[in-house]
Amino acid sequence: MQIPPPTSLADVITDGFLAQTGIDRAFATRLGRIRGVEFNLVNGTDNAPSAQVRINRAQGEPFDTTGTVVAWINGEEFTWAREQDAGFDIPELHGTQPLSDELIRAARTLHGNAPAFIAPFGNRGQALVVLNDPHLPTDIRTDLVEGLALLPPHADAHRALASYAAFRELGIRKNPSYIALSDGTAVTFREDRPVEVTGGLTLRDVRADSAFSSAEHQLLFDALSPTAQVAYNPQAGTAVIGGELEVSALPLATIEEDVWRWAWADTRVRGQGSRGLRQFGVDNGLLPLVSPMLPVGQALTFDLTAVAKPVLQVWTHTTVDSGQGFQVVLLLNHPRLHLPPASFAAIEATLYTRLDPELDARRAVAAYASQRQVSFDGSRITVDNRHLTVEFRGNQIGSIS
Repeated sequence: MQIPPPTSLADVITDGFLAQTGIDRAFATRLGRIRGVEFNLVNGTDNAPSAQVRINRAQGEPFDTTGTVVAWINGEEFTWAREQDAGFDIPELHGTQPLSDELIRAARTLHGNAPAFIAPFGNRGQALVVLNDPHLPTDIRTDLVEGLALLPPHADAHRALASYAAFRELGIRKNPSYIALSDGTAVTFREDRPVEVTGGLTLRDVRADSAFSSAEHQLLFDALSPTAQVAYNPQAGTAVIGGELEVSALPLATIEEDVWRWAWADTRVRGQGSRGLRQFGVDNGLLPLVSPMLPVGQALTFDLTAVAKPVLQVWTHTTVDSGQGFQVVLLLNHPRLHLPPASFAAIEATLYTRLDPELDARRAVAAYASQRQVSFDGSRITVDNRHLTVEFRGNQIGSIS
């Protein structure tokens, strides 16, 4: 697939974003913790000299390589060491510019997406050194999951994928809802944003599997606390329901204006216990679970609270005001919040919960029956020696009798 030449600095950054994310991960895996880096100029009279680079590792022998000085840094000024020969009429790629992370990313794009360091060179000042072809093999699917999850909302995800495919010398196919690479990896889109990388459970799968069990737990919570009065103690990791019942409380996410931020990515709350949710997202290619933050509207559309419940095995949620300008979505746990043995009345009431039309109702009912340990033969649930018939119309529940 041919990629249009970049016409802005943002295009150049987008072109290298996914490859650089993968290379950085592979570089960190290969070298481990770095104790320090030594640089030595070669051909020092050249405006763009080479450098010998020694990376001292916390464990193991030093890693020796070479690099190219692509820019000189003086205070907050970034001066390209030589005029870029790519032929792009982009002002930021020429002359002296304000120092920024964006320029460093762009420099890496123009030099094979290799790792870069800001190196001190004594009287010559500081320079941006990009390593020369470090030969870092990366995993394509993981590159896409980790990279797309961090891709800024304003970036062109289609361009990023096309550029990554070109970098990895892969073919690419597109349609309005997905992009497939020739190695078999595919990315699905929703409203022009990447949502999933194929190869695991889908968001719809997980939502269907959790839908009715989540609903029944919320019915129990509503019965215990009709007013939903919950006092949260973040220091203790507990909450008090209705002024009486103290339960454990795990922060799942924070909501501030239009931003949903996972608790594992928000230092304002103690949400490290939810980090397993991110790993589940990585394993299954579910980008909304891997992105540190996303729009609240998207989080609600995907019902991410319900998605988290079967992964973390905590089934009751509520939202409280932190008193600091944001809300906290909590997962609550206590024996009194666990469901009692299944009963005909409870199963019937739960199945009347509205199910998102996007979800597979057959899968949702089957998962619920399995979780509640009641028999389901594809059309009838048997509980308390009584039968509840679920009639499906297409992919949805038509009637319950």
